[in-house]
Amino acid sequence: MKVLVTIGSMVEKEFTRLFKVIDELCEEGVLDGKELTAQVGFDNYKSQYYKCFDMTADEGFKRLIDESDLIIAHAGTGTVISSLKKGKKVIIFPRMAKYDEHYDDHQLELAELFTKQGYVLQARDKEELKECIEHLDEFMPVPFNSNNSYMNKLVIDFIEK
Repeated sequence: MKVLVTIGSMVEKEFTRLFKVIDELCEEGVLDGKELTAQVGFDNYKSQYYKCFDMTADEGFKRLIDESDLIIAHAGTGTVISSLKKGKKVIIFPRMAKYDEHYDDHQLELAELFTKQGYVLQARDKEELKECIEHLDEFMPVPFNSNNSYMNKLVIDFIEK
């Protein structure tokens, strides 16, 4: 199973917690590092188990999504929606303010929204991510139907509540 891990392009905050969890899951044999590529952004994280890169042009990133069976991503709407439109299975691992990975917890809120709609699985720590991966074959995501105005309303309504 080819896996792409991506954390977006945030410069100000690191997200090494996710990469350390991925390393541990590779050590345990839950993930195969030879089949895993990680976009580490400005974290400059280096793994002994999988290939890491900082950033890539849009076309290269789209190709990586196309070639992957599973996307493990922060809760950035661009990454998540792009992956869902291509019919990929997605596990959202949101950045959290309590770990100084973001300024607030809007990614938790977005992750909940996508999860409740049946589009993605969600994990907030190593054990939850391991469980998601182990049960990935059983997960059949709801096909994503791009309806920007409806989706925008859902997101805005959810955030305002």
